Amino acid sequence: MKLEQALEEYEKRRKKAEKEAEKVRKKYNKRLEKKVKDILKKIDALERKEVPRNVDERIKRIVTAEKKSYVGALRKALESIETMDDLGKRLPDLAKLHVGHGKYLLLIFEKDVYAINRLLKELNEDYLNYHEELSKKDLIELEIGELIEGEDETKKNLSLAEKEKEDLQKKVEEKKAELEEFYREHGLDELEKGIKELSSRVKRGEMEVRSRASKLQKPIKRMRLHEEIASEFVKDSSVVLKRPEEFVSLLQKIYPRLEGKHKKTAQWLIENLLEKTEAIEDDRKKLVELEKKRDKIISDAETKKKEIWELERLIEEKEAEIKKLKRQLEHLEKELNKSLRKLEEILGEKIER
Repeated sequence: MKLEQALEEYEKRRKKAEKEAEKVRKKYNKRLEKKVKDILKKIDALERKEVPRNVDERIKRIVTAEKKSYVGALRKALESIETMDDLGKRLPDLAKLHVGHGKYLLLIFEKDVYAINRLLKELNEDYLNYHEELSKKDLIELEIGELIEGEDETKKNLSLAEKEKEDLQKKVEEKKAELEEFYREHGLDELEKGIKELSSRVKRGEMEVRSRASKLQKPIKRMRLHEEIASEFVKDSSVVLKRPEEFVSLLQKIYPRLEGKHKKTAQWLIENLLEKTEAIEDDRKKLVELEKKRDKIISDAETKKKEIWELERLIEEKEAEIKKLKRQLEHLEKELNKSLRKLEEILGEKIER
């Protein structure tokens, strides 16, 4: 059976079930009205009755108070009952009154209280029968139409969210391409390459000079010289890069006292240190200039990068929305399948969507 046909058949059965349920309600509500009136008459009769004269005065006072309380509470409970559904809500209160009357009241007015209790018991039995009969007539409320509508709407929203995410991703790619083009136009790659080469050259030059100079630390230390440059050099060989003229002057003074390989090292430093440190310093200045240019390019591109970050943030939000919609769709599909199985049970036929 096609789904549309199945829903039409279900609607027919549901309307029929509602009519039959309404008949059940009317039948029991009419019966309820009569029984409530009967109970109220008995309550009125009990209220009018006087305690017999031969009853002890103390007991008479207790019975009078119990009767007043019992009659008042019962009348109040019954006057709020108009339908069987009202009765269902007040059954707990009536059950308390059914057994909650005083023992002296039952002793003096046993016949009246039992008559009322019998009718209260019948009300309880009527409600149980009403509920059972109504449940047989009642048809399970299936919200298949609403579930299908919700499923379609969720699919539509999911498709839209996925399209929006795709559009955002395209914009990100476009912005990234623009950023790369901006870097290319301003020669960022060449600058990075130049920075890398200069940085490497500066480090190599410094390492060469310090490596050679460090070989003289021990002999200079043994000489116990009083010059400041000598003391600093013994502690840290990098001083030769910061104060090369002073160091060369020191080497020229101590040169005659050096021997063998130490003498050769000192000679090389005397001949080459100033030139080497000057070249290193020149490279360092160039490096600073290139880094300034690179930093300016990166700074100028900051707006473009922020645009990319903002788009990526929107993509993350859209992904969270898509995840939520998928969970919602999964839930709706599960509920719809469950409802369709129930509909198949009701109609006794397989349903095709």
